[in-house]
Amino acid sequence: MVVKRITYPLPKEHYNKSLFQIQKEQTAFQMGTVFLKKGTRIPEIGFTRHPSYEISIIQKGKIEMLHENGSIKGYLKSGDVVYLEAFEAQAGNVLEDTNLIYILIKA
Repeated sequence: MVVKRITYPLPKEHYNKSLFQIQKEQTAFQMGTVFLKKGTRIPEIGFTRHPSYEISIIQKGKIEMLHENGSIKGYLKSGDVVYLEAFEAQAGNVLEDTNLIYILIKA
């Protein structure tokens, strides 16, 4: 068993802090935290797609999620748990300083 404290990156550090990276046979797991500053867009341009399934827990803050055509997909806020398919397009506007915990699963 490995136990770690949940800590977030400092505002001056990279926005993503990995807590665990585990490879078991054909499946890889990664868990970490993210700090997003109010007024930023993630990513700055376009959309992110990654080969992992994602579960994120919004600890505090608010993010306006976008469709690829630029329209609003919805809002993520404190207490929300989000599931994303592998390769699903992701982009959003950070409306409040946001802390979240993520788990990536790559089969």
